[in-house]
Amino acid sequence: MIGTIAAREIRTGLVTPLLWVLLGSGQIVLAWIFLHVIERFSGLEASERLVSLTQELCVNLFGLAAVLTMLAAPLLAMRMLSAELRDGSYERLAGAPVRVGEIVLGKLIGLAVLLTPVCLLPAANLALLTGITPLDLGQIAAATLGLWLAALFFGAIGLQASSLTEQPGAAVLLAFGVLLLFSIIGQAETLTAQDLSLFGWLAWNEHLFRFLLGMVRLSDLGYFLGFIGLFLALTHRHLANRQLD
Repeated sequence: MIGTIAAREIRTGLVTPLLWVLLGSGQIVLAWIFLHVIERFSGLEASERLVSLTQELCVNLFGLAAVLTMLAAPLLAMRMLSAELRDGSYERLAGAPVRVGEIVLGKLIGLAVLLTPVCLLPAANLALLTGITPLDLGQIAAATLGLWLAALFFGAIGLQASSLTEQPGAAVLLAFGVLLLFSIIGQAETLTAQDLSLFGWLAWNEHLFRFLLGMVRLSDLGYFLGFIGLFLALTHRHLANRQLD
């Protein structure tokens, strides 16, 4: 049943213009940054190149793609629960012989599949350099993995926000608010005289940055997987309580 729900969400997402607009506009911006980084890197003398071309491209391309997925995930998630709660289609789904956990997982898988092409755009741009200049494939793989985990993290927050209200617009604003908090909370360390390492740990961009540098650490994997599980559990709990009302 999980696969059926996921397939339904994927089909619905593919026929809506949002995903295609995101891919098209995202590729235009990524291509511009790609060319800009190569032009700037090529103009430097060997002694002036502090990092490799692969690292320059990974930090810039995958960093921008993370922002794109952060903006896209709540917009794609709002129709998966909030819009269904509004038009009553979720009640029909909940009335079928399917568990709440299967609904939540099916929708997350569908959302993950829809966001995956966005996560692969930076690697697709880097593939254009194959055979022209040496690239660190391990770093590119690590950056792609980190971006995909971040996309799942954004999607889980989007689903949680979408389960809280029958107004899709309110769900998007709520999700953006939570994502903004997770984006800037690391700056709290610079506003105080104390070393508040907890705030830095809570910031998703700090963990993603290590992936972009080619480092795959258990602590960073645990961060993304732990918060994905937390927000899915909160979504499951809210939907389960809704059925009991």
